Amino acid sequence: MSSVDLSYKPELPMCFLSKVIYEKKTALIFLRNNKKIIGKIKAFDRHFNLVLENVREIWNESKFKEKITFRERHIGKMILRGDSIIIIIPLNLPEAS
Repeated sequence: MSSVDLSYKPELPMCFLSKVIYEKKTALIFLRNNKKIIGKIKAFDRHFNLVLENVREIWNESKFKEKITFRERHIGKMILRGDSIIIIIPLNLPEAS
């Protein structure tokens, strides 16, 4: 009989988000509409709706066989609906001075 490692305990999603907020990390969020958001998560609820600050929204555009252009805009504060989120990745970015 093989032994099973019972020491591994996956982090719960709510604990994961709480840790990202507590450590004041910037998060990279991939959305269902192929856009990406980089910002600080300030709050969340059980539906994974997020309150974000200092947000950069990044997406790409292409028009009729032309080359792809990357677009970006800054948003001060926003509320992001949880059902549009695919994945949240915490980033270790240095603080801007």
